Formats: sequence, C-alpha cells, structure tokens
Amino acid sequence: MKMLGKNARPGDLFYIPACRETDQQGFVIARLIENVPGNLGYLVEVFENFYVTLPSSREDVDIRNRLFKPVLCSFRFSEVPKWRVLFSDPDYDRTQSGYDAIKFLFHSSLWVGGKEIAKSQLGGSLSRIEEAVCWRTLHLIFRVNAHLAGVLGADEPYDHDRLPSDLREDNPAAIARVISLAQAMDEKFKVWAAETKKKR
Repeated sequence: MKMLGKNARPGDLFYIPACRETDQQGFVIARLIENVPGNLGYLVEVFENFYVTLPSSREDVDIRNRLFKPVLCSFRFSEVPKWRVLFSDPDYDRTQSGYDAIKFLFHSSLWVGGKEIAKSQLGGSLSRIEEAVCWRTLHLIFRVNAHLAGVLGADEPYDHDRLPSDLREDNPAAIARVISLAQAMDEKFKVWAAETKKKR
C-alpha cells in the first residue's frame, strides 16, 4: 500500500479516516478522478460505505453510491498522517465518475466537467452546487463525519452553520479528536500493510 501523494493516479482508491455517530472508528474509501489543471487541487469522489476492516480486493470496494458530491482536495498532510492507496485501477476512465456532470461554483463562473462557463449559461438555482473549495485533508475528515452522522445529505453542499459543535473544524476539542482518529487509523493501516506484504 503506497502512501497517497502527488504520484497518485486517476482511479486510485484510498482510505479516509472516519467515525460513526457511535464513535466507532473506521474509514471510508475515495477515488482520485484527476489532478485538475491550474493548481485547483485533486478531484476526488468519496463513497458512502463505512469500513472497519480492509477489503481483500478492489472488487470488494462498494463504489455504487457517493457520500457526497465530488470535491477538490489538497493532498497535503501537515496535520494528519498520510493516507494510503489501497487499490489502483489502470483501466479507470473519468467517465466512470460522471465527469461531465461534475460542477463547482466560483465567484463569477462555473466549472462543469473541466470547462469554465458563465453562471448565466446554467439554468436553475445554483444553491445546491458545490463551491470550488480545495479541502485540507484534516477538514475533509470533518466533512466525511458530518455526512456519516446524517447532518448533511449526499446531494447537499457543505454548510458549516448546520453542524453541531463537535463536528466543526473551528472547535479545538473536535480537532483533537479527528487528529487522534487519523493517528489511530494510520497505526491500523501500518499493521495491515505489513500483513499484506508478508502474504506476497
């Protein structure tokens, strides 16, 4: 299991530390869609299934439903241990992730399937479109936990004001819990990585 970083490739499946409402520690699995040109960040989709043990193969990873809409992530790990790539898919194509339908809202424009267009070109409300925020890895764990707790729905963009204090990234106690979670899962993955290596 290689460490997640700038050498990650589209189709790579990696873990994100996560915690259920019951305080059960585990992880969800996300997939890298692409490294977006223009230094916007890494485009990723996070799947809804919660794991406490390592899937034995790529086929055992449930990618049917997303936990929330695709987001941009920095892949910078200054606050939490680096995550690991669990499986790679050399045959992956971004159309498998519905790339052309992915949208981000900028101040004066929209990003739709890799193309920048004027807001006026898209009919309807913009309120449910994800803002073009490049998430820090620490904050992405907070986002995952908020959706797992049911505070935010799968089709809803992030809304800080709706979160209880224990799920807010401006709460020092909550930050400490998330960092502790990330460290605990890192230790588990070190053990799993060593066991996987022995089996080869």
